[in-house]
Amino acid sequence: MNDRMEWKIKRIQHQIKQNTVAEHLQCSSTLISLYENNKGDMSEYKINQYKQFISNN
Repeated sequence: MNDRMEWKIKRIQHQIKQNTVAEHLQCSSTLISLYENNKGDMSEYKINQYKQFISNN
């Protein structure tokens, strides 16, 4: 299992929706979906924000 899948599972376990993460990161939920499904990339800054948001919720 790769890092992205692990964080996707953590997000789901914390019952955080992609839309909620997207609003916090000020991006689209499509970008979050593409990132989590290994079909797109985000900047290191957004990845760090994504992980921090999930960890703190």
